[in-house]
Amino acid sequence: MKLALMMEKIIMSSMELIKKLRETTGSGMLDCKKALAENNDDLDAAVKWLREKGILKAQKKQDRETNEGVISFYNHETSLNSFSLCKIKCETDFVAKNDDFLSFANQLTKSIHDSDNIKLQGNFDDISSISFNEKDLNTALTDLISKIGENIQIISYKKYHSDNSIFINYLHNKYNSSCSKIASVVEISTNDLKKASKIADELRVVAMQVSAMKPMGLNEESIDPKVLEDEKDIILKQIENTPDDKKEQIIKGKINKFIKENTLMGQTLITDPKKTVANYVSELSKANNLELNIISMDLYSI
Repeated sequence: MKLALMMEKIIMSSMELIKKLRETTGSGMLDCKKALAENNDDLDAAVKWLREKGILKAQKKQDRETNEGVISFYNHETSLNSFSLCKIKCETDFVAKNDDFLSFANQLTKSIHDSDNIKLQGNFDDISSISFNEKDLNTALTDLISKIGENIQIISYKKYHSDNSIFINYLHNKYNSSCSKIASVVEISTNDLKKASKIADELRVVAMQVSAMKPMGLNEESIDPKVLEDEKDIILKQIENTPDDKKEQIIKGKINKFIKENTLMGQTLITDPKKTVANYVSELSKANNLELNIISMDLYSI
């Protein structure tokens, strides 16, 4: 009887150690059990053992391709002129939907937003000094790779802030309220931030337009001249048997059509084919006695 009670206490003590080790490292039960066995139930030594094993596992996965992931936003639901985003990739769609992966993405993006000593945009190297959950970024990333079992890469980030513009964002194919596979941000300058913010829902269609139609630029001036030259060469080959006196007119018409179809301001509005995006924004501007000018756009996709 006494032996049975002693064995029960030992088992309970062992289970408590495993539980504590799992909570500390996020490792699986079998890994925690092995770590404790390898280190005579010394919790600190077991943590170190798991970290070392995790680093080795992570290093082995670093060359594997990452074709899935998320665009993660922070503060986008409460502010139209100050929020941040981060692009994080993994190997499979299954992990992209994983709660641990999404939680990491959300926490990292919040840390980026809250950090004042980093550049406004950059990549992993520019945020290597960031820490969260009492861990430096590299350790947190290594632990996540070890736990999830896939290569994970922090690709890029950007912090949005303006005193004279609002940023309209749109998340397509969302995994949660702040993470998606496709996202767009449109910056609209205005003379009245408060009034412009009140019509944010009406302006959101412009951000949806960017995600859906993927324009090359805002207008003709923002398209690379080489793109237009290449398009002109293609048109010339298509009409090589056309009389010379008609070629110039045909080229001009086709180039104008190409510009309209591939610029945000020239495109037909996805919710109303009778209007262009430029028409729509102009109508909203007049109806609300506001100055509204689209000055930039960003499209993110996995």
